[in-house]
Amino acid sequence: MGDDGAVEDLEREPSGLEPKPASSNGHAAAPPKSERWQFPHQAVERHRMAALTTLSAGVAHQINNPLTYLLVNLEHVTRKLRAANASYDPMAELAGAKSGLPELVQSLQHAIEGANRIKQVVQDLLTFAQGSAEHCRLVDLRGVVESAAQMAWHEIRHRARLRKVLAEVPLVEANEARLGQVFLSLLVNAAQAIPEGQVDRHEVRVATRTDDRGNAVVEVTDTGTGIAPDDLPRVFDPFFTTKGLEGTGLGLAMSLGTVKSLGGEITVSSAAGQGSTFRVVLRPAERVRASAPSSPDEPRVAPRRSVLVIDDDPLVARALARALSEGNEVEVVADAEHALVRLARGELYDVVLCDLMMPGMTGMDLYAEILRRAPKLAARFVFMTGGAFTPRARAFVETVVNPCLQKPIDMRRLRSIIARVNGT
Repeated sequence: MGDDGAVEDLEREPSGLEPKPASSNGHAAAPPKSERWQFPHQAVERHRMAALTTLSAGVAHQINNPLTYLLVNLEHVTRKLRAANASYDPMAELAGAKSGLPELVQSLQHAIEGANRIKQVVQDLLTFAQGSAEHCRLVDLRGVVESAAQMAWHEIRHRARLRKVLAEVPLVEANEARLGQVFLSLLVNAAQAIPEGQVDRHEVRVATRTDDRGNAVVEVTDTGTGIAPDDLPRVFDPFFTTKGLEGTGLGLAMSLGTVKSLGGEITVSSAAGQGSTFRVVLRPAERVRASAPSSPDEPRVAPRRSVLVIDDDPLVARALARALSEGNEVEVVADAEHALVRLARGELYDVVLCDLMMPGMTGMDLYAEILRRAPKLAARFVFMTGGAFTPRARAFVETVVNPCLQKPIDMRRLRSIIARVNGT
C-alpha cells in the first residue's frame, strides 16, 4: 500500500497550479498529462533563464578586465613596432641584419583581431544579460541584428546558409538588449524549422529595409518546414509551442510584447513545407541625438595632458598608463578613497579616467563628492565600466554627461577624448 501510494503521489499533479474542469458527471476531470506539467515546466524555465542572465553578466564582467589589458598592451606594442618599422631598411636585411619587424607586427595584429572577436562575444553576452533594462535610447537596428546573428550562428550553421541583407534604416527608440532578444529568438526559431544536414539546400535570410511609410523593417525568412495553417493564428499565444517539451512557448509571445511596447508590430506569413517569414516593423525615432563619431581620427598633434587613472585592477591600470604615457603625464591610483585624498588636497588633472565599479567607494561616489567640491574638475571625469551594472550604475551611465567607455577600452576614442580637453 505504501509503495503504491508513493507512486500515486509522484504522478498526481501539484495542487492549485491550474483549474480542474468538471467532467460530464460533475466530478473534476484530470487534465491531460502534458497540460498537467506545463506550468511547473514554465516556472523552471523562467528560473533557468534568470540564472543564465545573471551568469552571463558575471562572466562578461570577469572577462572584460583581462581583455582590457590584453588589448591595450597588444595595441601599445604594435604602435611601438610600427614606429620602429618606419625606419626599417630592407636592403640592410638583405645584407644579413634580419629584423623580422614586419612579421612581428603582423603577428600582433592577428592577436588583436582574435581579442576583438572575444570582445564581440562578451558584448553579446552583456546585451543578453541587460535584457531586463527598460531604458530606451536611439538604436541602429543593423548593429542589433548583426549581434543577434552572431549569437544564433551556432544554431544555424549545421542547418542552413546565413544571408544578411542589411540596408540602412531609420534609427528607432528602443531598449537595445530587449530588441536583440527578439531578433535572436526569431533567428533561432528559423534555424530550428530546418532539419540538420542539408546546409546547401536551405537558407536563413535576415534583412533590414525602410517601408513606404518610413518605418524600419526587419525580416527573418527561412526555407524550413513552415507553419501549419491551423497553428498560424496561435504562434504568438503564450505557452503555445510545436516543439514538445523542448519548447517553452514564450519566445514569440515575449517578442510580440516587446515590439508592441515600442509601438511596432510583428507579423508572420508561412506555407507548410515552404518556410516562414517573420516581419518586425518599428516607427522611426522622433528625437535625434547628436553624438560623436564612434571611431574618431586620432589628432596629429596634441599638447601633453595630465591624466589620473583610477582602477582597482592593477594590470588594467598599468596597461592604460603605459599606453597613454606617450604624449601624456600619467599617474595611477588603485582605489577611489586615495584618489579623493589627492584630489581634495588640490592636485589637478586634465583628465580623470575612473573605473565605475570598485570595492568600497565607487567611481559614482567619488564623482558625486568631487562634483560637490570642485564642479570644474568633475567635468573632466571619463568613466570606464566592464558591465554587470547594478540598477544604480545603469541609471548613472544613462544620465551622466561625462563620457563612459565600455571595457575593453577603445584606445582611439580615449585618446581623442583626452585630446579634446579644454577644446583642443
